[in-house]
Amino acid sequence: MNQPRISIISMGPGSPGLLTARARRALETIDLAVGAPRLTQGLTVPCYSPEPLISGTIEYIRSHPDKLIGVLVSGDAGFYSLSRAIVAAFGRKSVTVIPGVSVVQAAFAAIAEPWQEARFFSVHGREAVLNIPAIMASERFLVLCDGSHNPRAILERYPRLLEYFDLWSMSNLSLDNEMIVPVTRETVIPEDPLSCVVGIKKEKENHIDGEQ
Repeated sequence: MNQPRISIISMGPGSPGLLTARARRALETIDLAVGAPRLTQGLTVPCYSPEPLISGTIEYIRSHPDKLIGVLVSGDAGFYSLSRAIVAAFGRKSVTVIPGVSVVQAAFAAIAEPWQEARFFSVHGREAVLNIPAIMASERFLVLCDGSHNPRAILERYPRLLEYFDLWSMSNLSLDNEMIVPVTRETVIPEDPLSCVVGIKKEKENHIDGEQ
């Protein structure tokens, strides 16, 4: 059996304008595409949306050993994506990773803030609760959300984040329906699954140890 040939293609946060030239070229060379429908729409090659995501993608690749398969991931392939599982299953020599614009870059650019001091957390597709002590020890942070753990749910569960951080709820970054909402106690926070929460430590506030 031939080794699979796999291109993990970073699709950026969503806007075609943020898709790199290298990613565009890769999309023109693949035989098959694997990814969510919002990522594969418009492609002329056969597309597959796996369920469950990780095991479904791996099985699909194994069942097409003679094809060049593009695994399409949102944001950047190196940031909370399928790439770790794909490389673990098939090895680095079978995989080409094409980097892209991450949600981190898009989120902090949207509020004209640097992100080199930021820490990153994810509840996307995860059951684990947030590491609140780690967040509180951060100068700035970003939390990736999903439908169950959307910004509203997170900030309702951890309301004291607002005391220590300037917060933004961001959804559909770079898309036509992008929404960036500075969070106050009166804010109606969106519940979109394609979202994140960004926090920047307020001045003259002390860190706290642990969840309140």
